[in-house]
Amino acid sequence: MPNVAVITGSNGLIGQATCRKLMQSGFLAVGVDIGAESKGNWPYYQCDLNDLGKLDQTFAAIEKEHGLIRVLYNNAGVFHPEKDWLDVLPEQFDATMSANVRVPFFAAQWVAKRLIAAGQGGSIITTASMAGVNGSTVVEYGASKAAVINMTKSLGKRLGQHNIRVNAIAPGLIKTAMGARVPEVSKQRALGSALGRAGEPEEIASVVDFLASDAASFVTCTTIEVNGGS
Repeated sequence: MPNVAVITGSNGLIGQATCRKLMQSGFLAVGVDIGAESKGNWPYYQCDLNDLGKLDQTFAAIEKEHGLIRVLYNNAGVFHPEKDWLDVLPEQFDATMSANVRVPFFAAQWVAKRLIAAGQGGSIITTASMAGVNGSTVVEYGASKAAVINMTKSLGKRLGQHNIRVNAIAPGLIKTAMGARVPEVSKQRALGSALGRAGEPEEIASVVDFLASDAASFVTCTTIEVNGGS
């Protein structure tokens, strides 16, 4: 049976591209998103992951129906550039931190516990951002993605003894709905990269595919910058 790979945020363009790529590589890609219906031809589960009780139920249903989750791609996240930092309210800050940090933390915990109990290795991958590397005018978003980068290093050190690899991807400007909402100053900076263009969702999916595969068997605690040289 193929290894099960769960992709959160599977209805976004990066999520869709990743599901397709992993299926091509022989994984059973399982999508999870908040939308009522899947935007692709793979097993799909609707879930608001911010509700950790529903996250637990959804992941348990996936495991029961498809088997042990060997790969987790924490791709779901939120980005609210329309709010100036001076106007961000505590509940808006909390919502960003919940989606971008709390959910990946507990999703990884859920998967890692089962892998350890089964004596199996695996791969946990999370979407960070160059905003977490360089900072951002969308301050709470940049802070959340910086937390993802540190969490990746910390979880990788904790789980290495169990042959569970933990890595992150820091995309630059990518042609997605979220990318279209990037502030203009940041967009122009990204377009001034070495390659001089925005990235395609498939270019992120290819890196996820690598990190999920045995080709990355000695790669952990790492954040790969996929930004065209910006």
